[in-house]
Amino acid sequence: MDENIKIDGDGIYLRPIKRQDLDDHVAILNDWEVSKWLSNTTPFPYSKDDGEKFFDLNNKDYRGGNTVRFAIIEGETDRFIGVVKIFSLQSSDCEIGYWIGQDYWGKGYGSECLEKIIPWIKLSSNVKTLFAITAKENMGSQRILKKAGFEHKGPPPNEFAKCGNGVACSEFYELDLTEPQ
Repeated sequence: MDENIKIDGDGIYLRPIKRQDLDDHVAILNDWEVSKWLSNTTPFPYSKDDGEKFFDLNNKDYRGGNTVRFAIIEGETDRFIGVVKIFSLQSSDCEIGYWIGQDYWGKGYGSECLEKIIPWIKLSSNVKTLFAITAKENMGSQRILKKAGFEHKGPPPNEFAKCGNGVACSEFYELDLTEPQ
């Protein structure tokens, strides 16, 4: 995967995750209001060592080109504010997930992130269906998904309910990329 990719938006841009993001990454994931919605593979509290392990895994995944994560960067400040993850670019069905630091909620950055990454996925892969899994109580994420055109399908089918966090993985959303948006 090209390490110079930059996907520009109005308030944010997306780029590969870099080591310079580590401190902000750790700080954001040490906020329970962010971490409680993530899979149970994300430790809490989140240490710098956890962040280092994440960065090592991310670099390996990024070079492989199947699982890709982008840093979400606030355009005005060039500050790391979150991550968007595309789980399987080489499959026809692909999960997408994202998290943004609480200080940046309510600014439209989640919606803009999906607005920019979905066309990139269409151009860069053969993915036909994107899906996302969220908690029933995570109304902010549900609004973001609906605004991006995802349809609520109810509880996740067994083959997709793998995050290990039943509370955070109770609602299944799907977007058909073969349909015009």
